[in-house]
Amino acid sequence: MLRIAALSVVVAGIILAIVYRDAVHPDAIRDSIAMQPLAPVAFILLQVAASLLFVPRTVLGVAAGLVFGAAWGVVWSIIGAIAGAAAGFAFARWIGAEGVLDRWPHVGPLVERAENAGWRGVAILRLTPVPHSVGNTVLALTRISWRDYLIGSALGMLPMTVAQVEIGASGSVMLRGQGNWLPACLLLAGGLLLSLLLKRLPRFRRGGERDRAD
Repeated sequence: MLRIAALSVVVAGIILAIVYRDAVHPDAIRDSIAMQPLAPVAFILLQVAASLLFVPRTVLGVAAGLVFGAAWGVVWSIIGAIAGAAAGFAFARWIGAEGVLDRWPHVGPLVERAENAGWRGVAILRLTPVPHSVGNTVLALTRISWRDYLIGSALGMLPMTVAQVEIGASGSVMLRGQGNWLPACLLLAGGLLLSLLLKRLPRFRRGGERDRAD
């Protein structure tokens, strides 16, 4: 009953986030936490809530740049992203989703390859254009260990986090009549290019060897 109640609360929160999606904007986040003495803590808590409610992480990354600037924005954004990823993963596992994908026909072997790849498989998934919360849930449905999940998530989320924060920081500087968008745009383009290249590389060596043997 407790799990059903918790899941109902999260589903209701997701519905509200969709209905009021126009309010989930980097400027609104900046205005709500910028003047608070515990702004980093508030921001990390927002990251956790966003992960559970399937709010796009890009919004929070840009907001971090607007509120904290480039350097501290990356620090608080990656901490919040990891905390949010851990919360989403833990919630799905607590609901009882661990290993569900392993039992699906035709999907199990693919999931097994990802599990054998460990943190590298998690990092590759994080570098592809899969929404943050969807990635949390999908990975929770496998038997990936907590260690591999956290290491892979941290490494895989870092490039796009830097790009998102730089966009927000550049926008804040531009409003003051300084700076330019070039570094942020180059970082974003580089992250997207890396994601596309990784999707075309052989995913897991062990899986490829097994296919050849079959």
